[in-house]
Amino acid sequence: MSPRLRFLLMVWPLALALRLLAAGPLPGAGDPPSPRLFPGTREFQFSLYACPSDPEALESLVGFLRAKHLASAFDPGPAAVAASRPALAYLSRLGWPVILYPPDGGRMQLQGGTSVLGAADEDAVRLLDGAGVFNAIQLGEWGYHFHRLRPDTNWMRSVLGADFDARKDRFLKEAAGAGYDPVPRDRREAYEQLREYFLWHRQAKGGRLISVTGHSHYESYAAEWGAAVVGLEVGENIGFTQSKFAFARGAARQWNLPWTVQVSPWFGNAVTTRGPLDTRGDTATGLDAGHSLSLCLRLWRHAWFAGAAMVTPENSFNSFFAADGPPWSLTPHGEAAAEAFRFFRSHDRGNPYTPLLVVLDRLAGHNGYQGKAWGVFPRSVADQETADLFEDQLFSADRRLPVPGNPPNPEAGYLHPTRHGEIADVVLSTATGAFMSRYPVILLSGDMEFRPAFVSELRTALESGSRLLVLPRHVEALGAAAWERLRSAGSVEVFPSVPNPRTGRPAAISDGRLAEVAATLLPISVQGDPVQFAINRNPAGWVVELVNNDGVVKSGRTPARVFPEAVAKVALSARVPWRGAREWLTAQSWTNGAPVVLDIPPGESRFVEFIR
Repeated sequence: MSPRLRFLLMVWPLALALRLLAAGPLPGAGDPPSPRLFPGTREFQFSLYACPSDPEALESLVGFLRAKHLASAFDPGPAAVAASRPALAYLSRLGWPVILYPPDGGRMQLQGGTSVLGAADEDAVRLLDGAGVFNAIQLGEWGYHFHRLRPDTNWMRSVLGADFDARKDRFLKEAAGAGYDPVPRDRREAYEQLREYFLWHRQAKGGRLISVTGHSHYESYAAEWGAAVVGLEVGENIGFTQSKFAFARGAARQWNLPWTVQVSPWFGNAVTTRGPLDTRGDTATGLDAGHSLSLCLRLWRHAWFAGAAMVTPENSFNSFFAADGPPWSLTPHGEAAAEAFRFFRSHDRGNPYTPLLVVLDRLAGHNGYQGKAWGVFPRSVADQETADLFEDQLFSADRRLPVPGNPPNPEAGYLHPTRHGEIADVVLSTATGAFMSRYPVILLSGDMEFRPAFVSELRTALESGSRLLVLPRHVEALGAAAWERLRSAGSVEVFPSVPNPRTGRPAAISDGRLAEVAATLLPISVQGDPVQFAINRNPAGWVVELVNNDGVVKSGRTPARVFPEAVAKVALSARVPWRGAREWLTAQSWTNGAPVVLDIPPGESRFVEFIR
């Protein structure tokens, strides 16, 4: 490291921190782009998972859904096949958005397989197009399929059935290759294979693809490769919920797309269905099986507040209704879902305020589930810095509320308290400067390839007033000339690589510096017990989502246990002018000058709106 760079590392962080702390909230910092709804729609959608294929039964169900204010879309609806034409004709008249199940849906993820939109299928689906009804075809869990299921003989046998022996050599891949054929030598080759795989499916589904990723963090690539919708599956046995939201929202904003969240009630070998808890079989069923209603509500609400265009309660046809046909009546889960959707429709969530933009290299291939880049390359030190940034620094907290007796809680890992709130979006280095300039602070994470075009876009963002945070290795990778162009364009901060105190590994940014960024940029301070929080801006002012993720203990095969003692006590302080505040779920209110203090019961959410 040069003496000049060493001097800058010593002086700049302290000087910039003092300027930031003195300045208060950044003047003129623009909001990131507002949430994109489905084309042709004007409101957030709450969907029912599955529906009858018979038009009369479907019309009966829709009448009940409308009366109960329970849903406004189907995800998935009928299959995108010619045989669905009567149901598609009814849906074209109804006008609700519909996500279509793929042709030959059990084989949807097989590249070169039979899940292809044929001419007659396309003709039937165009009934929706002609009526201006938004539709897309699901490609579910494609990242998980590529890495985990392509080499799985048992899975392939179940999918191919009688065709297994004749076609296994075409579709099965070597286990050591993590789904690749051939095994990639570098990240660019991995990128190209995944891209080829995805583009085949996009073309095979007539360009109508909604990408649904669960275990993998490939949302940015789905958007770049032409998905119509960036979708997530959460819940189930899937980790990394909050970082996946940041990836999906960032990708959707970067490419001006809607993004959606499917909340799965599968939990271990259990799934939520109607009826009493039944643990006699390999898969436990019933209303008390799978995930708790508390977690589902927290995930539905958080996805809505985070800017999703649609939330889908997976398996809801089998858990919201007391029977699978008329006369329709709701289970307690169905009643709770109807109340949640009424709440969504009656409040203006506004625009998620995420002033920190985390930028990864376009070939980074971050993948939390496998713990390897692109699911195959062992993490470098820089890769691990990025993983720790998401799962330790941004989307977790040092402590959680204690539960009496400290029982094990398998559900506790799905949502975490946050130190600084849901402050960040994640994008790739394909982002334009005009887009990045919507964020007051840009943090580069991991190893970066500073292509001339990327340097030029960073200059645009700096010239527009964004601040750029980098590590010494980024300066060295830039080279002297490119570094000087960035430094002369605006505010650039180089900070030394320091160890993360909890992991002992190098950090992408120090905890202290991250806290300074949050303290400077967030309009509302949240103090007290550990909670998850997020902040949105709406026409009336600012809204804070507060989530107590503790106090509800659940495994897949046992009923939820609630510990009333696990109440989160929270105090809010506004750094922006306000004349009154109100909580949306309880109607609690405050006037300016009174402390905004509230108790959040175990497993519940609160939304406090600060009115200008």
